Amino acid sequence: MADREQPEPSAAERARTTRQRILDAAGREFETTGYGGASVNRIIAAAGATKGAFYHHFASKQHLATTLLRETLEVALPPHDLALQVIVDTGMVLAYRITREPALRAALRLSVAYSAPTTYGTPWPDWIRLNQQQLNDAKEAGELEPYADTTMAAHQIAGAWAGLALITHAVDQSLEHFETRVGAMYKNLLTVVAKPRYVLQVDFSRDRGQQLYEADTAAPPAVEEGMTFEGLEPMGREATRSPQAG
Repeated sequence: MADREQPEPSAAERARTTRQRILDAAGREFETTGYGGASVNRIIAAAGATKGAFYHHFASKQHLATTLLRETLEVALPPHDLALQVIVDTGMVLAYRITREPALRAALRLSVAYSAPTTYGTPWPDWIRLNQQQLNDAKEAGELEPYADTTMAAHQIAGAWAGLALITHAVDQSLEHFETRVGAMYKNLLTVVAKPRYVLQVDFSRDRGQQLYEADTAAPPAVEEGMTFEGLEPMGREATRSPQAG
């Protein structure tokens, strides 16, 4: 019996595939050159796309960078009875992914640029707000010490995570040890603000992020907790959205 021919992908499916190829190529380009040095023409060529296809999906290089930040940094997590574990899991999943995904490494490079807030946006205010909400949940659950300052701790978590990624890459020229260091960072920070009996229940292990990521990929949970950056837009001036090839 002859094999059945696979149906041709629809126009919508082809468009989604092209869009993803452009985002993947943009991740590699932004990781290597940063925003200022990135070329739309090189991204189009690397993606095997056309200029028309690029501008069908993205109004400008700026729009592309904003989209890359928003979509790359989405994290979905299964619910957990321990609020402290959710805090750690957020960072551990991203730590696992950043060692394997050029787009996420590009997102980190883009997000810490001085010009990010007024050019294409930065996710750090959103991540700090998420961290603070998670810490507030932990405090309401009785897992934090009464004196814990959740605002300060939220800033420390975001800054420590980003700083560890940048310093690890600068010193080691790789992110091989990043997941181990992130687990230790969370343990050190939470030991200061959380009650010891709850800290002892948290999984800070190096492979925590991998386990969660693979479980989500295989069978996404019915109920998820996580973060998205839907409000990620440049601040201080209107975004430039005219087609310009770099």
